[in-house]
Amino acid sequence: IHRPALMALPDELLEEIFLRLAAAADLARASTACVSFRRVITAHPFLRRFRALHPPPLLGILCGGLIPAQPPHPSAAAAAAFADADLSCSFLPPPLFSRALEGTGGDYNPSHLVTEFAVCDPLHRRYLLLPALPDLLVGQVHRPDIVECEPFLAPPGPDDVGADWSSFRVMYLVRCTTKLFLFVFSTCAGQWLANPVTIDVFRCGAVLHRFCAHGCFCWEVFRSNKLLVLDARRIEFSTVDLPPPPGPDVRKMAIVEAGGGRLGMLTISEHPEPGADHLLYAVQSKDANGTNQWQSKSVISLPENYRYGIMGVAGGYLLLTGYPEDDMPISYFSLNLQTFQVEWFCQTGDKSHFW
Repeated sequence: IHRPALMALPDELLEEIFLRLAAAADLARASTACVSFRRVITAHPFLRRFRALHPPPLLGILCGGLIPAQPPHPSAAAAAAFADADLSCSFLPPPLFSRALEGTGGDYNPSHLVTEFAVCDPLHRRYLLLPALPDLLVGQVHRPDIVECEPFLAPPGPDDVGADWSSFRVMYLVRCTTKLFLFVFSTCAGQWLANPVTIDVFRCGAVLHRFCAHGCFCWEVFRSNKLLVLDARRIEFSTVDLPPPPGPDVRKMAIVEAGGGRLGMLTISEHPEPGADHLLYAVQSKDANGTNQWQSKSVISLPENYRYGIMGVAGGYLLLTGYPEDDMPISYFSLNLQTFQVEWFCQTGDKSHFW
């Protein structure tokens, strides 16, 4: 179809055509063709649909600054474009900027109850300051019992398709010795929810790394074969049984999105022979009685001569830390969650570990 014919098409058909472009770079080029193309492509509902079909590339590791993807990884070119991004958020007013520095430095105390938050967009150097956590909510937490506090953004839901960058929800999980408190702020309401969501700790124990899949946050419960699940749309907690770990040590695992709205689990299986670790992939399912089961799907080989740790999940990738057996620097590897292809991602100049 020639461009004049395309320009005559209704916006709905243009959206369907642009959704079939293979990459964001192609979409950017199309947006420069004419004003009508740019209007369709820059609309927030369309961008949400495109990003759902084309996850953004995995650009790098945030640790003080950005450690970018390095060649020959396919994300290296995109990562280079963000080399000068102000990820320290120095554009924040001085009081907020100094607190942000404390949060990334050695003085950070995870058990400190923070009551003021700003949500930042470092690429466009903008931010929104949230109302302080109300005293009525803060008063429900017994501060000496606080073990850890963790703020995070909720994933956009189906009702957020037309929302702009300033429409979001912030969740603040406060873990105490006897209870978990979840405080929620919504920009739609312009305030924190009147009551926190709580769950007794005896049901969940200590929770480990957080993962997000199908609109739910998931935490492995330490040494319990349980997964704590927070439905971010309904703001409800539940637990899911996990299979026993593959070895006697603490499970190294990540929760990812599987087909049909199910959860997938990737677990590092440490081989007795050094340098022969691999990944086990299992998918959540239900048996005839509705009981939760995990079906083993595949075994994924990893590059030899490393011991591995789970770094995190982002942009359709699992990021792995590779600890070499010699004195070489740490390497990082990405696993494409669609193709299960493992690729070298980047390398650090020393053997320090990044979380």
